[in-house]
Amino acid sequence: MKRAPLWLAINSAIVMSIPHVSFAATNDATQLEPIAVTATDKTASQSQTFTKQELEDTGNSETGSVLRQVNGVDADRMGGHGLDTVIRGQTQSQLNILLDGAKIEGGCPNRMDPPTSYAEVSSYDKVTVIKGVKSLEYGAGGTGGTVLFERETPKYDPNKSVSGEVSAMKSNILNFDLNAQAQAVGKKGYVVIQGNTKEGNNYQDGNGDTVKSSYKTQQGHIDLGWTPNDHNEVKFSAEKSSTQDALYGGAGMDAPKADGDILRLQYKGKKLSDGKTNGQLDAVLVDIYQSNVTHLMDNYTLRTPGAMKMATPTDTTAKGAKFKFTHLIGKTELDYGIQLQAVVKNATLYNKGTNKSVSLLWPDAHTDQNGAFVQAKTALTDSQDLIYGVRVDQVTAEAKKANVASDMNVKATSLYSKYTNYSGKTKVDETNWNGLLRYEQRLSKGMSWFTGVSLTSRTADETERFIAKSDWIGNPDLKPEKHTQVDIGLAQATTSVSWSANAYYDQVKDYILRDYAKNQAGLTSLTGTQNIYVNKDATISGAELEATFHVSSSVDLGGQVSAVYGRNTTDKRNLSNIAPVSGNLNAKYIGSNWYTGTRFNFASEQSSVNTEYGENKTPAWSTVDLFAGYTMNKTLQLQAGVDNLFDHAYYNYLNRTDVLGTSYKVMEPGRNIWARVSAKF
Repeated sequence: MKRAPLWLAINSAIVMSIPHVSFAATNDATQLEPIAVTATDKTASQSQTFTKQELEDTGNSETGSVLRQVNGVDADRMGGHGLDTVIRGQTQSQLNILLDGAKIEGGCPNRMDPPTSYAEVSSYDKVTVIKGVKSLEYGAGGTGGTVLFERETPKYDPNKSVSGEVSAMKSNILNFDLNAQAQAVGKKGYVVIQGNTKEGNNYQDGNGDTVKSSYKTQQGHIDLGWTPNDHNEVKFSAEKSSTQDALYGGAGMDAPKADGDILRLQYKGKKLSDGKTNGQLDAVLVDIYQSNVTHLMDNYTLRTPGAMKMATPTDTTAKGAKFKFTHLIGKTELDYGIQLQAVVKNATLYNKGTNKSVSLLWPDAHTDQNGAFVQAKTALTDSQDLIYGVRVDQVTAEAKKANVASDMNVKATSLYSKYTNYSGKTKVDETNWNGLLRYEQRLSKGMSWFTGVSLTSRTADETERFIAKSDWIGNPDLKPEKHTQVDIGLAQATTSVSWSANAYYDQVKDYILRDYAKNQAGLTSLTGTQNIYVNKDATISGAELEATFHVSSSVDLGGQVSAVYGRNTTDKRNLSNIAPVSGNLNAKYIGSNWYTGTRFNFASEQSSVNTEYGENKTPAWSTVDLFAGYTMNKTLQLQAGVDNLFDHAYYNYLNRTDVLGTSYKVMEPGRNIWARVSAKF
């Protein structure tokens, strides 16, 4: 594979940085900071922020797997790479996934490479998970939640202008996971260069059976920053991710390659006002990006082909910009701005035996979403805040090759016409309104609470609207989902205990349902297990609870649990892929320069499934993890552990249903022994 100059620079930085690492012993004891979840603010919240170190007590660094540690978050497994995130029973384009301000669109219509597969956790400083709707500024939709992968501005230290970190990890699942980062920081600017390479195995499940899940990835990025003063920063960033030979035990194809790249230009201005003049501009944020993905999946390069050799090369592009301005007006912080986004997706299914195109899966599908938002936070008193805002998005979606025939003379429009009342349109225009009203209050004794109501719209994505295959047909006439969601939360933080409880209810009009044609009599001319998309009404509700008891200055005992319920109220059926009651109990001991801990993970039986769509019930399961860390000196840290200590055989509740109507599950890894060493210089 030809390597771009970015790769050469990153690899050179990794090699050059290693000799500078000092492993000399020191007599200075290094106090470990507690490894705990920290809220984004001091009040009860729908969001949690994690440093990358807080997510390292596990033997699988694949991003979707890492996010499973968050209460109320899970992921759909197809293989070892590209686990697809689910938050509160919602997934795919119901979530906003932002990689340091940029959006990237996967290249696989079947979600082999969701956006998180291009987000290497070790390359980010922190990850924020927002469950439900807390703000209107992160983009259109986001009805289920938002995940923010963020990189912070490196701090200038006149005594240490050059610094960095290298790490290496090995486990039963991963042959290796190597990461290196170096940064040079001056008074007026900085350079950060980082690279990661990883190789996953075909792992063994708890029964000792091999699950096809191996893959290889490389990722790297360069940040060039200009900081003329403490209040202004301009950053240019270039990032590249590459995956090769990814096997998927839960799919009919594998992915020989998937390449993604992102270019970003950002400006951040803060504390721009003098603090005395009311209404002055106080902050400015500008995010401009472009991302590209090329992806190939086939059924013959990495496996024995079936009756026909099939391949699907794809490419996607996402371009966007966000301009946000902040004014301080009395006791109100006012944010407003515009957000632009354009996505283009192309995918063609080929019969490689004849080398002819079967169908244009994504027939040059374009979706433009341009929005404007205004949101305010007003301090009613010293302990009470009111957050309120409105957002409007103009959507234009078009399949520009919907009337172009494949070599097998298949047109997308001929497939769309299978819908009984198809309008004949291949271009759609929408105007979607969104609103938010939220109240937060800080009480005595470390307690706080919030309640909020939001109205958010999600337009159909390119697959739901325009996918074109004989047994998988998009619906250009889909209406946008309209979510009316109510959230309430209560939390307390004291020296002896920290806990939080959240509950939510989401009433959805025109929920976009993927279903078998046979279940929707009269809506299509099809009567079998062809996959179609229709609008229905639905409800999604649930609750999350977590607590940590600080038994002593060294011992923490905690746990978390979540439950969600989803119902297709139109057809009086369960929604698919809704989690049972699940969570964990955990304990941690923190010494002066070491820590150790354990987790008991569990999920109850899931019997409330969408049987009409072939969804299978899931038995209850539980696993035990052990982990520990030791800081040898100011440079070197060691970590190790065992996931699924008792080698339990189980699979997750999430089901996958392929276009042939077959529902299946992919077994989770068995016992996974792991170790990591990291060094700072």
